[in-house]
Amino acid sequence: MTNIDKITNALVDFITYVDDFYNEKSGIYPIKGMTDKMVLNAVQKYIAESAADFCGDSVDRERVRDIILADNGLQWG
Repeated sequence: MTNIDKITNALVDFITYVDDFYNEKSGIYPIKGMTDKMVLNAVQKYIAESAADFCGDSVDRERVRDIILADNGLQWG
């Protein structure tokens, strides 16, 4: 497996992790109105700003959630 494959797999796993927590239909903490595109855009923005610190943990997930909320005018809870 190449480094690109490892990075791709890690990002796919992280996007799934974010979706599992916040998707509107079955998320643990659903965000009403959140779309897959919002998740992808927020992850892209977060990685662009914080790539050196990214490890795909709960802190990263919560920061992506905050980007989703702020950039799309959504509310959580």
